[in-house]
Amino acid sequence: MKPPSGGPKVAALDTPAKRWKSFVRSSTPPPARSEKTGGDVKDGMPEIDKNGFAKMAPLFGAILIIPRAIGMAIAVAIYKYGQTAMYDKNMKSYMKGDKGYLYAAVVVFGLMVTWLNNYPMLYKNMVMRTGSGNLRANMMIYKAAESGKDAPYVILETEGAIGAYNRANRSLTHFTENSLVVVVAMLLAGAVFPFPAFVCTCIFALGRIMHQIGYAAKGYGGHGLGFMVAMFAGVTLEMLCAVVAAKTLDVPMIGAMLKTEL
Repeated sequence: MKPPSGGPKVAALDTPAKRWKSFVRSSTPPPARSEKTGGDVKDGMPEIDKNGFAKMAPLFGAILIIPRAIGMAIAVAIYKYGQTAMYDKNMKSYMKGDKGYLYAAVVVFGLMVTWLNNYPMLYKNMVMRTGSGNLRANMMIYKAAESGKDAPYVILETEGAIGAYNRANRSLTHFTENSLVVVVAMLLAGAVFPFPAFVCTCIFALGRIMHQIGYAAKGYGGHGLGFMVAMFAGVTLEMLCAVVAAKTLDVPMIGAMLKTEL
């Protein structure tokens, strides 16, 4: 016998795949999305790209590794072709006991800062596009406190003086997100490599100023050069700490590149 047509319906089985699809669609989709997929601010929010997370993953890994590889090459060059005898003398004076682990801690802390600052980019790549322009300056996407799923999303003003003000403050926030490890590395690396640490700090400061002026005046993309300058200056300070850790803790692979004895 067939059950009566008005009988209770059996609920569909909940699975991780269905929960993920529900997350991607979101229970509160943005209203009036543009037919354009670039995500220009004037066109509204682009459609969610459910593959955006996976597309961003390789770049996320590269951001963690490549700048540090370049920074390590610069740091090793500073040690080998700079005032090596003085650097060794400073290490011998400061590195009594197990202080090399303190320098190694800077490297771990710096990697963590990079992870925390870039992990949201995996989700950002689902919400925005590479060509989304000033829309990408938004750290948060807010929603108006209205009833119904079609309530509009709220983003930063991007035009005129108000837009420039918002982006200048976005640059300031980006500085606070990344600067703590630079300060720690500057102090510790400076104890062994005083002049290189000074130069790196000057370059970092220049990069941050370029970042803010470019972001405010030109919009998204105008900050790129300043970002790169500041990033490599900061990561070089971190890798100078890595050199000290490798020398004092006798790390095999890196220590082999630094042949002098303390």
